[in-house]
Amino acid sequence: MSALEYSQLPDDLRDPVLILAFFGWNDAADAATDAVKYLRNLSQSPAFATIDPDEFFVFTEHRPTVKWIDGDDARREVVWPVTDFTALRLPSAEHDLILGLGAEPDLRWRAYCNLILDVAQTAQAAEVLTLGALLADVAHTRPTNISGGSSSLARSRELGFEPSRYEGPTGIVGSVGEACRIAGLDHMGLWASLPHYVTSRHNPGATKAILEQLGRIYGIDFDLTHLDRAMERYRREVDGALEDKPDVRDYVRSLEERADREHPQPAQSEPQLESREVLDEIDRLLRGDP
Repeated sequence: MSALEYSQLPDDLRDPVLILAFFGWNDAADAATDAVKYLRNLSQSPAFATIDPDEFFVFTEHRPTVKWIDGDDARREVVWPVTDFTALRLPSAEHDLILGLGAEPDLRWRAYCNLILDVAQTAQAAEVLTLGALLADVAHTRPTNISGGSSSLARSRELGFEPSRYEGPTGIVGSVGEACRIAGLDHMGLWASLPHYVTSRHNPGATKAILEQLGRIYGIDFDLTHLDRAMERYRREVDGALEDKPDVRDYVRSLEERADREHPQPAQSEPQLESREVLDEIDRLLRGDP
């Protein structure tokens, strides 16, 4: 029995793009998964395919959670870390979207990636797009930089992507990209760079930047005004937390100056090392520890 189960597969999607985001190592401040959640909320459509977690997770590492269900049959329900797929129809755009959301698995990554390829091929996806977010030496006061890459050289040139020469550990999004390459499926990856010194769970500016980039690539107009308001609150909270921390403010100012010097439109700066004491103090401060 396959871990991938289909229900009612949409049969009228127009040249769909499969967009994937995963909770965990690839998803700093939940920026990538928050972007997919936003897209899912546009239609509230039920999942048409689900990957059962039993073969791919160590549940003492990724524990299921308990959720209370109200109503006549009030009860507690165990929520497992499934990966599921929903459809979003966009009549005014060239492509409809398939939205995959799950947690980075613990086990059998190649088998897991093959199930994702099954969804892409069954739905006849024109392209697979993975979203990620990483921590970098960037300032919270500057726009989020989005970097990207494509398996298609022509696509990379069209979108102005610079080739990455990164070598080192990778996550499930890198593994999905490799599986797409082997299978001959077009793949694109987008990454948001987030300030490493802010420990808040969500970064609305990064989520907005990801969605704006998606809109530019696929010709989709999103209403992101609620994220503008959230960005303002986020900025005020971080600024307020740093008010009486001159060493931390100096560190952030150095990131701002370098970004402004190197990029007319502020983007990701080159790495800069700071004292461990300063970074620890920032983490403590923004967690609200006494």
